[in-house]
Amino acid sequence: MISSRPYFNMVKVTFEAQSAHAVHTGFGDTTHDSLVVRDANGLPTLPATSIAGVLRSAYQKQFDEQATNQLFGYAKGDDGQSSWLNISWGLVHNSQNIAQEGLLSDEKLLKDELLNKLLDTKPIVRQRVQLNDKGVTHDSGKFDTTLIPAGTRYSTVIHYWGDDTDESKQIWQNFIKLLHMPLRFGQGTRNGYGLFKIQAIHEAKWDLTNATDAQAYRQRNRSRADFTGLKNIAEQDVLPVVSANLKLQAESFWRVGGGEQYLQKLVKERNPDLLPMHEPKITWENNKGKFTEQFYILPATAIKGALRHRIAYHYNCLTGCFVEDGNCVETNENLAVKTLFGYAKDEDVEGEAGILAIRDFYLTPNNEKIQEVIHNKIDRYTAGVISGALFSEADLYQSNIEVNFEILDSKKSVEPNVKKALDLTLEDLANGWLPLGASGSRGLGVFLDATGQGVTWSNKEQWMAEE
Repeated sequence: MISSRPYFNMVKVTFEAQSAHAVHTGFGDTTHDSLVVRDANGLPTLPATSIAGVLRSAYQKQFDEQATNQLFGYAKGDDGQSSWLNISWGLVHNSQNIAQEGLLSDEKLLKDELLNKLLDTKPIVRQRVQLNDKGVTHDSGKFDTTLIPAGTRYSTVIHYWGDDTDESKQIWQNFIKLLHMPLRFGQGTRNGYGLFKIQAIHEAKWDLTNATDAQAYRQRNRSRADFTGLKNIAEQDVLPVVSANLKLQAESFWRVGGGEQYLQKLVKERNPDLLPMHEPKITWENNKGKFTEQFYILPATAIKGALRHRIAYHYNCLTGCFVEDGNCVETNENLAVKTLFGYAKDEDVEGEAGILAIRDFYLTPNNEKIQEVIHNKIDRYTAGVISGALFSEADLYQSNIEVNFEILDSKKSVEPNVKKALDLTLEDLANGWLPLGASGSRGLGVFLDATGQGVTWSNKEQWMAEE
């Protein structure tokens, strides 16, 4: 016990992934560029340091640096303070919704449907290509990312040492509210990965100066799956988050490539050559989890890439930066792009994450219309089909989608022209002037705002209007 802070607060938190996610090791293997951090059982996990880092960053954005240092601790030369929080690793759940603690036998791992599939070292591999303003691959911008499916659940335990002051109680309540915010763990959080929500949270408090509480504290169960003596916390008033939503419908066909299976019933002898992107998810019903069939997906990266180049264009127009003047910079150096999407560290500058985080959007195959389109290439001299140039693609038709994103640091000062460039780009998207996905040059990927409502902001466009 800490004598000056004898009040012990504990929460057992279960997070559920709303998107594919991964905390990476920093190493690849002979076939893939990145591998997922795993526990001693070979199961995916959320390291406590990753959880603590995300929570600290989110807390500082909502409050100030002094309040953050007071809760999470700090070290500045000879001065410093330890954290009043203790955070444990996030352990994955099995199909019975139980966090997996300790070493498991091979029989338990292989017998459970969920754990068996999560043992796969590469359950999801997304192929990534960075395109330049000419629509071709940028230098070495081809890579892949290994991920864990959406729907995966993890449980962690968090302790807080406090006192009986109103300030200490308010700090703990602020932290509980923070947990109910949309949180992003792991790699690529601005690219749609790593979005989590609270699935369950149970709390207990003990005053260790009281003999009864001290005895209950000593007898507390340390298992993440045992909630004896804890109460389920109702959803808190969430701390303010600047978010936006745009509902769109495809004008006709669209596709984001990368699919490996034809999800509809096959009526021909062979699959189309080009298929829409799809991924599995874990779904839960009555506390039973299972891998479901594949879902079509509009990845955040497909949206981000289109927005990025159009935002750079609008910002250049707003600031009078034109090619013939010779004073333009590359897209990567564009102020609007750097502010909204971030930039990498190099020898001259420190890197910085962007403030715009876009969400993946999943579509259920049974609810989608799909059409096979045949293509061939004609020889200009003989007017006949060139040998080997006949191929087909499966395109989705008139799908309803949503573009959702958050401004992760709404307190950061942003130049008005940057916000205006974002606003104009979203207007282009809603009016069908900014295609998404593959083959935009031949009519695919045109989306329109069928509702006529435009972008709906969580704070009635207050952030857009702020100077």
